[in-house]
Amino acid sequence: MAVSNDLTLEDSAPWRDTTTIIGGNHVYDEIAALKRKPGKDIVVYGSRILWNDLLAHGLVDELHFMVGNVVLGEGTPIFVEPIAYNDAKLTLRHIDTRKFEGSENVLMQYNVEYK
Repeated sequence: MAVSNDLTLEDSAPWRDTTTIIGGNHVYDEIAALKRKPGKDIVVYGSRILWNDLLAHGLVDELHFMVGNVVLGEGTPIFVEPIAYNDAKLTLRHIDTRKFEGSENVLMQYNVEYK
């Protein structure tokens, strides 16, 4: 599935037979309906704008952060708005942290609880 206001099925070749594109005013309704269906997890990779928007609309259940051993001095913030420990809209609850064998990378998982 792709979320876009500009992408067409022709643009998605060679995956056009297995791709669904949603956009416009019904994105939140379609994703909410998809979440209610039985099946596997819905995963968003690296689309900061999309997952911040879905987070703001109560459609994110978990956040998974991969942290590596590189420290950057600048960059694009991952959240549009900061999430603080006393945030009035939502709380992040730590689920798990694991280190990958042979790597300095750490995966941190948080449950998103909406207030």
